[in-house]
Amino acid sequence: MKHIRIILSLTLFLTAASVAARVKYTINDAWRFTQGSPYNAFQPTVDDSAWEVVNIPHTWNAEDATDDVPGFYRGPAWYRKRIVLPDGATDKQVYLCFEGANQVVRLYVNGHYVGKHTGGYTRFVFDITKYIVPGCENLFAIEVDNAHNPDIPPLSADFTFFGGIYRDVSLLLTDKVHVAPTDFGSPGVYLSTPKVSAEQATVEVRTLVANDGLETVRVRIKHRIVSPDGHEVAHTEDMAEIAAGSSSEQFRRDITIASPRLWDIDDPKLYRVLTRIETEDGRILDEVSNPLGLRWFSFDPDKGFSLNGRPRKLVGTCRHQDYLGRGWALPDEMHERDIRLIKEMGGNFLRVSHYPQDPVVMEMCDRLGIITSVEIPVVNAVTESKEFLENSVQMVREMIRQDFNHPSVMIWAYMNETLLRPPYTDEARTQEYYEAIEHVARTLEETIRHEDPSRYTMIAFHNAPERYAAAHLTQIPMIQGWNLYQGWYEKDITRFERILDRLHAQYPNKVLLVTEYGADVDPRLHSFSPEQFDFSQEYGLLYNRHYLEQINKRPFIAGSSLWNLNAFYSEPRADVVPHVNNKGITGLDRELKDTYLFYKTVLNRTPQLIIGNREWRNRSGADDGTGRCTQPVPVFCNQPSVTLTLNGRKIGTKRPEQGVAMFNVPFTDGENRLVARAGALTDVLTIGFRLAQASPERFTQLNVMLGSPRYFDDREAGLAWIPEQPYTPGGWGYVGGEVLRRSKAGWLGSAFDILGTKNDPVFQTQRVGIESFRADVPDGTYSVYLYWAELEAVRQREALAYNLGADGAQQQYTERRFDVTVNGRKVLENFSIAAEAGFSRAMVRKVEVIVCDGQGLSVDFGRIEGEPVLNAIRIYRKY
Repeated sequence: MKHIRIILSLTLFLTAASVAARVKYTINDAWRFTQGSPYNAFQPTVDDSAWEVVNIPHTWNAEDATDDVPGFYRGPAWYRKRIVLPDGATDKQVYLCFEGANQVVRLYVNGHYVGKHTGGYTRFVFDITKYIVPGCENLFAIEVDNAHNPDIPPLSADFTFFGGIYRDVSLLLTDKVHVAPTDFGSPGVYLSTPKVSAEQATVEVRTLVANDGLETVRVRIKHRIVSPDGHEVAHTEDMAEIAAGSSSEQFRRDITIASPRLWDIDDPKLYRVLTRIETEDGRILDEVSNPLGLRWFSFDPDKGFSLNGRPRKLVGTCRHQDYLGRGWALPDEMHERDIRLIKEMGGNFLRVSHYPQDPVVMEMCDRLGIITSVEIPVVNAVTESKEFLENSVQMVREMIRQDFNHPSVMIWAYMNETLLRPPYTDEARTQEYYEAIEHVARTLEETIRHEDPSRYTMIAFHNAPERYAAAHLTQIPMIQGWNLYQGWYEKDITRFERILDRLHAQYPNKVLLVTEYGADVDPRLHSFSPEQFDFSQEYGLLYNRHYLEQINKRPFIAGSSLWNLNAFYSEPRADVVPHVNNKGITGLDRELKDTYLFYKTVLNRTPQLIIGNREWRNRSGADDGTGRCTQPVPVFCNQPSVTLTLNGRKIGTKRPEQGVAMFNVPFTDGENRLVARAGALTDVLTIGFRLAQASPERFTQLNVMLGSPRYFDDREAGLAWIPEQPYTPGGWGYVGGEVLRRSKAGWLGSAFDILGTKNDPVFQTQRVGIESFRADVPDGTYSVYLYWAELEAVRQREALAYNLGADGAQQQYTERRFDVTVNGRKVLENFSIAAEAGFSRAMVRKVEVIVCDGQGLSVDFGRIEGEPVLNAIRIYRKY
């Protein structure tokens, strides 16, 4: 029955083809999949009934790239699917179309080898006409291999190389005479706008026509240009003779449009160009549609970017194609949502990094008025081989020809931080490498200029300008992009603006873009004394406010793309969320961080009012002795003033500074209702606050991270962790010891992956040399949970190049043993964290304690060898 339904469906498609002969549809469902390379997996006789059934988009690394085992599978895997094609396909040309598969694909149809594609991020098409059997079952067998290959970029990068067919796969059926889809996966029609003004636009149309029939045919090639409101504004037609066996004969036509409606950021008017091939008697052979945006633009080294004669500061984000639990395997609607997030934020620029992305991304940028830069994945380094250069050139051609018609594209880029970690230390060998990388850059630059002289070119550098100057890379592209992280990987945040001024003085004739800047933010972490590399929401906000202010002050900075729209997977990373780069202003699940709310407030012209800290679901703090805990709350607003009330009582009225008004809110135990008002705008946020040790009769629990000024929101358990404080009688806190800091940078705690937990921040800080932890809790029965992880001599691993030496020094482990006594009773003797759990692994010991006679609770640490430590403590009152 399944095969009958497929035949009927395709028959209906082919019947409809009498009006438009082209039929294209996805075949994403119910593929057989297996990892590895089974013997003769391409043969129809192979039994694949035990293989896993998967739907495309699919990746085989969704889980193993995020587990605690270092590395992830990189190698071959197979997909197989049987499809019955109708008898009518005999007269058609049949193609199998891929939107993206990482990274080497070999296709077999009915046991026959069809071809190979190299590169994991661009579209590609196979002509399978001669391999199919119409009216019968056809086996499609696809080998996909994401193994490291030194001749295929990217060689390495700060993102995970997910393997699989992670974008749509489609069948395309056309007449024998059709617009060719085989020119590097392009649409076969190329639209240029050599002259555009408010009075008139000239559109150049180039069409590639294929004739896979046995006879020469005479056809009519028609172009209709349809305005944004659906009316035809221009029409042309030409007769042409197409020789038999011609794969892509090119036809060129110029069309003039009077009083064009311009494509702009605020009003992205899109035309459509309908290209039709007909026989002399009017029978339609093929028809395709392409977007057309009429605009002109320029970049100036002093004045920045202009669109349609109007200066515009480009402000937006970069974007990776990851999502929580899915890796790269996203359906169209999830790509759509990401671009809407940029537009809703008020952004007008997207650096499509570090590779071409799903076609939906470019379609959405066209529709929403978002300027784009698209790049190929030559990241971190190059291989000095002919094959590497050839693959890079192919990627450039695929990128340009596939996205040529998108009006949103104004920059083609082709390198990112390629001298981040030069592979040689020898001076002579380094010079040879510089010459090789210069050759690659010049070849790619020349290729782009030849393919598309209308757009600008760009290379993105990191803050090592002397290296790029030595390799002559700074002079090659039309635009210099700079990835700058002062205040994150480097201590002094004010160096950022000094670097911008120095670059402008050093390269007065070059256009400058800030192509990356950002700070990792874990939305579960908060700090009211934020500091570099603490991963808190508050430091992320401080950092982004500073950068945007400095960028906006400088007209010579054409624009910026913060790193990144969303958090994304990077398997080697540790930090507070292992295997994830958390610089996104939204999370892997697209949770909006305060940094996103900040940009939405300052970039939007429409009135905005949003109470911040919205995601802080489990909030707590220490009682200040009055039954309250005063904590700052940001309110994002672009109005002249904003008033905040708490439970109906006015806290104050403030004038927002750079879109942010900070209010000190005296939270009480229980429900706290915040209401912000600015003119006609109102926003409400209700916070359930847990006051730590509100009163003896109401005490329920206390959750404290040692060696940390941060708050942590444990969303899975619904726990609110609060910072440590020194003990004072009648309260709670630590006695003795000091905060663990990484010796090289002085940063808080450890950045290592803590095994066996998802709550890494709880275990990544500790108080070293602690003598005791005391809490003057009321009499009762308690569970005391002691949290440890041995953070010295953590398993050896290579420092990440992307952290620019900021990982912190590796410490040599010295034996650590101590006793633990709770209210005078020794519960752990001669205790060694490393002996019990190993290094960098979460360990929790639960101790039952009866508190009586008003003695309170005391956890004491007796030193035997090395310094006693404690990472966190939880005190829970049972009854």
